[in-house]
Amino acid sequence: PMELVNCRVVTPFRAQAQVKAYGSYILPHDVVVSAVYQNLPGPSVGANYAATLAQIAPSLGRNLAGGARTATVPLVAPQTLFEGRTGRLDLRVGKRLRMGSTRRLQLNLDAYNLLNGDSILLGNNTYGAQWRRPNLILDPRIVQLSAGLTF
Repeated sequence: PMELVNCRVVTPFRAQAQVKAYGSYILPHDVVVSAVYQNLPGPSVGANYAATLAQIAPSLGRNLAGGARTATVPLVAPQTLFEGRTGRLDLRVGKRLRMGSTRRLQLNLDAYNLLNGDSILLGNNTYGAQWRRPNLILDPRIVQLSAGLTF
């Protein structure tokens, strides 16, 4: 029965290990610098083959139960094949401007995905011509200007 295929799945350590670091520092003249670095495991890759009734019926000796036309067959055991790790660096440089005794304005320049990685976040797990084709990748490098007023 298909319920017993891959009934014991153990995720390896490399697929669970995450590295995250954050730092912030105030430089002279009220310049603030901060960075966030993340290194995360890639998504698990599957290979699911949709076997048709014409392929299954001769060896099975009958049609599929319930009138089904296909059966999904996992060709790769779960949690055994993974995409590459995702590395991402975000950086912020800000300047604080004091406006009186209680108000403060902070101007920021943010750079997301500074290393411009293109790691795969989601891929096609259906076995065939499009197998492992990326469906979602890491966002490109983005630069943003912002301001915050504290009063």
